[in-house]
Amino acid sequence: MTSNNLRTILNLVLPILQPVIGALAPVFGIGMTMQEMSAGSETPITPSGYAFSIWGVIFTLAIAWGIWQALPAGRDSVAARRLGWPLAGAFACSNLWMLLSQLTGNGWHLVVVILALLACVLAAFFIARAEPGQGWVDTWIIYPLTGLFAGWVSAATFVNIASAAVLSGVIRNEGMTGSLAAILILLAAAGVALGVLWTAHGAPWYAAAFAWALLGIIAANTVDRDLNLLVAAVAAVLLVLVAALSWQRSRMRRHRLPV
Repeated sequence: MTSNNLRTILNLVLPILQPVIGALAPVFGIGMTMQEMSAGSETPITPSGYAFSIWGVIFTLAIAWGIWQALPAGRDSVAARRLGWPLAGAFACSNLWMLLSQLTGNGWHLVVVILALLACVLAAFFIARAEPGQGWVDTWIIYPLTGLFAGWVSAATFVNIASAAVLSGVIRNEGMTGSLAAILILLAAAGVALGVLWTAHGAPWYAAAFAWALLGIIAANTVDRDLNLLVAAVAAVLLVLVAALSWQRSRMRRHRLPV
């Protein structure tokens, strides 16, 4: 089997496995559900449960990508050759994270996996944006997939770090101390997101996914859980910054102004 054939197979099979592995606990009763895992390590920056529905969109786009790159028109395309291995790595790390989270629960081992996932998906994201889009595949599959995937994982990585830190006793998850620790981690996540948006000259799909996570944090701290106006206010300010920077950098890119 050639490396190109292996790349094609991995990009077809691994995306299909994502919803299957994600259903181990809720559908097949194997291990603990994501809700059960999250409840044991919830922090002020854990988004509201509805926000995790974005995975359904990401999984769908990943499967669409997998099918397209396996077809004759996509198999030997520039996009498949350049994006195939980074995305295969991202899908593999995503599957591993879901499997471990359901079988072992939260912890620093999941942080290691999600950091690897973040590295792979950011590599795919920047590779995808290196060349101007020239067709419907770029517009409707590649850009949304890499943007939403990278934006959501950028937020999820730091949520995972916060949860592992609480479980291991590194930070306290109560009172003002817990709120301040959560805010510091949230600011670090926003720093990464703003850096990505600045470098990528906007990236609306990435901004949308990160903003969705911030909206979930705002909802969690105002409606779904105990009121925490401090965390909600910080998340709201960051939401405005992410939207403003994405709009400004995208506008400069469209008008070919110096960036």
